[in-house]
Amino acid sequence: MLRRLLAITATLALASCLLIAAASGRSHREGGIFRIAGLPSSIDPAISIEAYAELQATCALLMNYPDKPSPAGTRIVPEVAAGYPAVSRDGTTFTFTIRSSFRFNTGEQVTARSFAHEIDRILSPATKSPWVQYVQDIVGAKAVTDGKATTPSGMKIRGNKLIIQLTHAARDFPARVTAFPFCAVPADLPITPEGVTTLPSAGPYYVDEFVGGQKLVLKKNPLYRGTRPHHVDEVDVSAATDPVRSVERGEADFADADPSQSGPKYRSQLHSVPGQLVRFIVFNSSQPLFKNNSALRRAINFAIDRPALIRERGTITGRPTDQYLTASMPGFVDARLYPLGGPQPAKARALAQGHTGSGKAVLYIQNKPEQIAQAQIIQRDLKPIGLTVTVKKFPGPALFQRLFTPGTPYDMTLLGFGPDWFDPYAVLNVLFDGRLIGTPYNFNLAYYNSPKYNARLAAASKLTGSARYRAYGKLDVDLARNEAPVAAYEAENDLTFVSKRVGCLVLHPFFDLAAACLK
Repeated sequence: MLRRLLAITATLALASCLLIAAASGRSHREGGIFRIAGLPSSIDPAISIEAYAELQATCALLMNYPDKPSPAGTRIVPEVAAGYPAVSRDGTTFTFTIRSSFRFNTGEQVTARSFAHEIDRILSPATKSPWVQYVQDIVGAKAVTDGKATTPSGMKIRGNKLIIQLTHAARDFPARVTAFPFCAVPADLPITPEGVTTLPSAGPYYVDEFVGGQKLVLKKNPLYRGTRPHHVDEVDVSAATDPVRSVERGEADFADADPSQSGPKYRSQLHSVPGQLVRFIVFNSSQPLFKNNSALRRAINFAIDRPALIRERGTITGRPTDQYLTASMPGFVDARLYPLGGPQPAKARALAQGHTGSGKAVLYIQNKPEQIAQAQIIQRDLKPIGLTVTVKKFPGPALFQRLFTPGTPYDMTLLGFGPDWFDPYAVLNVLFDGRLIGTPYNFNLAYYNSPKYNARLAAASKLTGSARYRAYGKLDVDLARNEAPVAAYEAENDLTFVSKRVGCLVLHPFFDLAAACLK
């Protein structure tokens, strides 16, 4: 959740989740040096929030996503794990069996301890890891974060098995460990808040050299025996004042930056694929206007002009949506609940009649040109249904501090959110389970709390396989149609900008560096 929540601050362009493919169809060659413009400040998987492409290419994970187009590419498969984990009947304990065939580039074997040590590193108070939310529900995790233990009591190693016990049932845990913070690391890798600069790797590539602020060099792992692709011989990553411009000039093959501003003449090098982030108008159900008022929430879904809201963010940023799961998420069912081509004022007025309360709404936004313009559209669209919208602008950090404080008197806000792994729990439960309000896990900024839907979300979270996805697909539609705790308006595209030398491209929807090759 952290990576995608940070996306709404526009301070980070991260990433959490994987796979849609686009190929050039032209021949490519093996070998060569691939160049990236945009140097991460850290390569330590317990600390970095920038090195997605680099760590995705160097990390070996318990579970991963295949380098294939959606939908196959969004279904997790075992990587270092010999198979899917054994799960206890209550859904709290996961047992992973570790393959013996994986080696770090140093020759050291990957074992269960390689993964356990990385979890210890994330939990250690000395690391100050931004990824602690991923592991804080392991039994005994708090004792580690409080400095009272060095490893959580709920994590055990028995031979080639890694056993992890959680405080609650979480059937999405196998999908969670596809994130790079769960990278296999040597059992003696130091724990340091600055992050390591030497990182033995068990993935297709390894870190040959890292000099902070200057360069990062990846090379093929000669001991890699896995099935992931690794076409180029070397990846050179360098600092750049303008990474996108570096690709435009042919000085780099990939820009580790937002490429949406690349010039029109370079659009053939700009690849846009459906991503996982959805943008919403959030209705604060803890405030009088929207509390127990699904009629008004649904009315606004009919009143808003989705294409107009998207245009304020750019012409290639995304496409209209009215649902909370994206098309590439397992379980998604395209229900077409609300108008995607423009508002339906008559329907909106009919639903809103008698439900507008005082007729006044307060909209909190970031003090950014695009959100100011979007706020004006919302004011225009809601006036005909009997709502006068007052807009209050804040700098990003100040806004989010208010949103996360229960009782803050806003009625609506604008939010972008997407999961860090391909499981619908990471969207629907995280955003709409009222039992999480007031806990460290709370991202429910709609403060939506329905006992009926809490129970349905909990029941879906305990399912596995196709039954899980069917339940979540139905929940997505039912929540949006009947309750509308938020109004989804845009399913965001992920943009990747590459040079003309790149002969093949696999997008997850983020850039898959391991699969990169050159013409």
